[in-house]
Amino acid sequence: MKRAFCLAILVGLSLGTTALAQHKAEDYLKKSQSLLMKRDLEGAIAAVDKAIELKDDYADAYVHRSSLRMMKGDISTALADLDRALLINTDLTAAYITRGHLRMITGDIKGALSDLDNAIARGQRSDDIFSSRGAMKLMTDDPKGALSDFNVAISMAPKRIGHYLGRASARDRLGDQAGAIVDYNYVIDSFELREKQGKIKKPGTQDMSSPIIIGTERPTSNPKVTTRTDTVVTMNPEAEVSMTAEEMEYLPNVAGAYLNRAQIYIERRDSDAAMVDLNKSVSVYPHFAAYDIRAQEWKKRGDLNGALADLNRSIELQPGRAFAYLERGATLVLMGKDAEAEKDFSECLALDPSLKATVESRRTEAKKQKQKDSP
Repeated sequence: MKRAFCLAILVGLSLGTTALAQHKAEDYLKKSQSLLMKRDLEGAIAAVDKAIELKDDYADAYVHRSSLRMMKGDISTALADLDRALLINTDLTAAYITRGHLRMITGDIKGALSDLDNAIARGQRSDDIFSSRGAMKLMTDDPKGALSDFNVAISMAPKRIGHYLGRASARDRLGDQAGAIVDYNYVIDSFELREKQGKIKKPGTQDMSSPIIIGTERPTSNPKVTTRTDTVVTMNPEAEVSMTAEEMEYLPNVAGAYLNRAQIYIERRDSDAAMVDLNKSVSVYPHFAAYDIRAQEWKKRGDLNGALADLNRSIELQPGRAFAYLERGATLVLMGKDAEAEKDFSECLALDPSLKATVESRRTEAKKQKQKDSP
């Protein structure tokens, strides 16, 4: 009896200690949130660290710390905190959504899709979630699934133009160019109306590394057009841009609509209509993809100076892309600037050594073209 009584006391003390630790951990979490409101990020991190130290299975604390680490730009440790939180509690739908977006940024599209699937399965339904999942399905070559998700997003928020841009890309992938153009027109018409009303101002010079362009290059049905770039645009959450909320929604999405519609015109061999849209795209919200594509159109017209200027701008906006240096190198060969071309070819191979055969081929083709064009 005495032994059982002592055991009961020990259990009671243990439960009391656990409850005390939980209470203190909650206090530290509240303190962290308060410090964050005062913009003391380091203090907020220290406080939530203490909360986790007191209670290492405190899922909400891990979720909170992940947001603080994101603010510091430490994506890997933010992901680790979300992983831990979801191991503790598999029903934290907000954590799935956040982790999904972080995984997308890091290039783990399959993981991101899995997280959004889990969030939706657990009852999270918003147009942003379905639109994000639709964009990811485009990236994993599932246009039917993307179309379904964008349709849901549009039904939930019919005035959000980004959803129409996404649906247009899905329709285009499925061969419905007419339907895609209807959606692109809706985006563009909505923008032009607001621009006339003075609600939106073009940004002028802007850091074009800020948008996230969702979509990969792919073959086209036209043998004269090597690739297409499906463009679904969202704003980089870490970008520091001085625009209104309406401008942040419209400007990059409208640029994407002009760009994608231009590519349909290119496939239809309507270069004039394509150039009009490409010019509008870069004037609304310049992005390197538009400059890359417009450079190809300048080359078709024999305007090598125009092509070179666009490739220079493309590289300025988004350096580190082997393709851009390859294209500029080939253009410089056509212009008779072999020494400069070789520098670009070398930079291309430094960025992607697997392109050695491609570089050799493009160099040879360009030199043959140069000789053919010479008087």
